[in-house]
Amino acid sequence: MTTLAVRHTVNDFETWKAGFDGHDAGRRDHGATGYRVLRDGNAVLALIEFPDAASAQAFKTDPSLREAMDEAGVVGTPDVSIWAEAEREQY
Repeated sequence: MTTLAVRHTVNDFETWKAGFDGHDAGRRDHGATGYRVLRDGNAVLALIEFPDAASAQAFKTDPSLREAMDEAGVVGTPDVSIWAEAEREQY
């Protein structure tokens, strides 16, 4: 499992969430299998799961991702990184 972590600030969370939801097909087209969204006010961390690093990288470099972020009101340059799962445990 690979996670694409996208951390950014948004103008308005509800506007951003609508744009994020509207880009669902783009995530799925690159093989995304799910996501979590965490927030602290207008600071957002989206954790998008992919089956492998190649799929996450393809999504990360897809021009539609930046377009969707711009339309959703992302402020500044987002921090986007790819993480390989080392271990998972649920309680």
